[in-house]
Amino acid sequence: MHRIGVARFWHESNSFSSVPTTIEDFVSYGGVLTGGQILGKSQRHDEIRGFLNVLSQAADVEVVPLVSAGAMPAGLITDAAAGELEAALRRELDRAGQLDGVCIALHGAISAESIPDFDGHVLKVIRERQGPQMPIALALDCHAIVTRQMIELSTIQVGYRTHPHVDLVETGVRCAKILVSTLEGRVRPTTRVQKIPLLLPPPDAGTHAGPIKQLFDRFIEWDRIDGVLACSLCPSFAWQDVDEQGWTAIAVTDGDADLARELATRLAREAWDLRSDLLPEPIASPDEAIRQAVKIDGGPVVITDSADTVGGGAAGDSTALLSCLLEMRGLIASPILMQMPDRECVQSAIAAGVGATISTLVGGKRDTKFGEPVPVRAEVLAVSGDPIHDDGGFTSEEMIDVGSSVLLGVDNVRLVLTERAVLGPQPSVFRNLGIEPFDAKIVALKTGVGYKATYGSVARAVIRADCPGAVSYNAANFDFERVPRPMFPLDRDARWAPPG
Repeated sequence: MHRIGVARFWHESNSFSSVPTTIEDFVSYGGVLTGGQILGKSQRHDEIRGFLNVLSQAADVEVVPLVSAGAMPAGLITDAAAGELEAALRRELDRAGQLDGVCIALHGAISAESIPDFDGHVLKVIRERQGPQMPIALALDCHAIVTRQMIELSTIQVGYRTHPHVDLVETGVRCAKILVSTLEGRVRPTTRVQKIPLLLPPPDAGTHAGPIKQLFDRFIEWDRIDGVLACSLCPSFAWQDVDEQGWTAIAVTDGDADLARELATRLAREAWDLRSDLLPEPIASPDEAIRQAVKIDGGPVVITDSADTVGGGAAGDSTALLSCLLEMRGLIASPILMQMPDRECVQSAIAAGVGATISTLVGGKRDTKFGEPVPVRAEVLAVSGDPIHDDGGFTSEEMIDVGSSVLLGVDNVRLVLTERAVLGPQPSVFRNLGIEPFDAKIVALKTGVGYKATYGSVARAVIRADCPGAVSYNAANFDFERVPRPMFPLDRDARWAPPG
């Protein structure tokens, strides 16, 4: 029997976010699950589900669950939280004894206050307990910042192939299949990587169109090449200030180092050649975005505040766009929708009751760096304590606990406030309070690319607003101190070519 450990650590750590990530954030997001608790979570649709789909079908495999922990993207993980996560992993590894292999899903952009490469640190802990020879199959978010330590301490590396990310289970399946083949002696994974000095936000279309689709389509085609096990492109997480920042091309072959090197180099060169085409489109100021929306017939018109994307580690309650919507609401007769987290306001509205009019300060409480609370006088229109459906598949759960939520009305503005931040642009957060977002004129969303999964098929137009925030698409807005230079587009005249 092959005893295979399974684990997952997920977090996107934003160097510029003002919201630190504590162990309570992991507990409230889904818990720090250990041992059998992982197998008991039957509704999950993440990489572990993919691991189990493969491993549970193999007659000669015993699954050994270790740790599964994730938290909403935010600021760096506190040292205390990092210590507790590491301790949980060490306990489970000690309890597991010697393993024959490990399937582990790591985001690839996890940073703690004192451990910039926490993903690599997790692998180091496993190696300390299990030795240098045991194969480790690593599933990565395609926005991983792939470090030398991560490559050196793992055997197999498999990245997501979609953004928005809808292939978590499939990535786990691919990862586990290669590990089983390795343990059975049918393949000998050999990895080569090539870093690329690019620091760019995800394109509007994700991996569905444009030059990034061209790049992803190219390496996905390489699956047909004899000897190729897995090729991946990791366009990094652009809001992390670390020493090994930049894109990474990865090629894993069956014992053919030359082929792996050739493919990683080829993919890196093609990505660099497309660098100018990968730059984000010009972004409108918040007031200009609203004026553009007014001129468009019908709706919904989606205005995105990508700089405050919760999925990128921002707080989700910056107020620049809200202020403009309130000031300019008279230009529009139809409904204007927006959602943000604000526990204080939710509790005040619930205390006042439906039908009451309240004066309160909205937003700017989690995000203390990029905005201030906005004074609002509004009617409490509805209250709910129900969870919402994960419409976009942004989490590993079918339902999301957002705490209590309230609907406030300011003339034609409908503002949904939740006790907890919400990952992804979820139409259900409005429907939960009796509002159909697809019927609105404007829906203001804290999203970079995620709107494609939920609003992409119905939006009359999508306009990106240039707001301040921890996930700004303008890299010049941040003071990077550790990122290697030159780095495009921080250095527009940078010259680079992969070796060979």
